[in-house]
Amino acid sequence: MILGGIRLQITLESERLFLKPLSLNELLNIKNKELGALETAVDIEALDLVDAAVPKKIEKMKKVYEEVHEWYTYWLIIDKNSHRGIGFIGFKGSPDERGYSEVGYSISPRYRKRGLMTEALQTLAEWAQAFRNCKGITAKVLKTNTGSIRVLEHCNFKRVSSDETDHHYALNFHVQNSC
Repeated sequence: MILGGIRLQITLESERLFLKPLSLNELLNIKNKELGALETAVDIEALDLVDAAVPKKIEKMKKVYEEVHEWYTYWLIIDKNSHRGIGFIGFKGSPDERGYSEVGYSISPRYRKRGLMTEALQTLAEWAQAFRNCKGITAKVLKTNTGSIRVLEHCNFKRVSSDETDHHYALNFHVQNSC
């Protein structure tokens, strides 16, 4: 597949989406605003939503082996119809000692309420479930973020706790086969 003149090695595919894990160099380019051809291929609102988190991803990735970067990076969500990057999804690290990894995601506002983020999360959850050391996925979401709450619920995540501002969700693979 070609995205903005760049040939992409696609790792994951669903009915309407491709998910491509970004390399450390690609994240550095995003951080440094050196997007090149990606500038016209990725929705600018999608980039704006992850701008603050990219440096954290980079620092974590520098501390781990390249073989596990997919657990630390953003995966670019690519709409098959438009061939545009419309959002990002990713884990905050490899599964912890209990076997869980926290997921985070964002999608350009113009692509919301179409089930695309649910599809992206289902696809990434299926990928994670293939690893024996991953027992499930967790997510933390603001209580006011009803769209994200719906995504988690559509993927069979269960609310496990709440605090003053957030709900905490988990998807247990030994209970659920997939999202």
